[in-house]
Amino acid sequence: MQEPPDHKPAAASDHLSVVLGFVGMLSGGGNADDVTRLATGYGWLDANGQLTTAGDQLARALIEQSGTRTVFRV
Repeated sequence: MQEPPDHKPAAASDHLSVVLGFVGMLSGGGNADDVTRLATGYGWLDANGQLTTAGDQLARALIEQSGTRTVFRV
């Protein structure tokens, strides 16, 4: 799939904040250490707190869903 010419890739820090925000939602709003630990456990962050390939893919998927209504049921 080719990106439109005016597409600007989100910065890695934007992707990191998207993933951490998502994990924070999943965790019920835990503190930053808990959120980071959970994200690492899911494989979305590495041991250094950097996004893994899976984390980047998650961020891209969540960003693509921006503006749509999403309902998570547990």
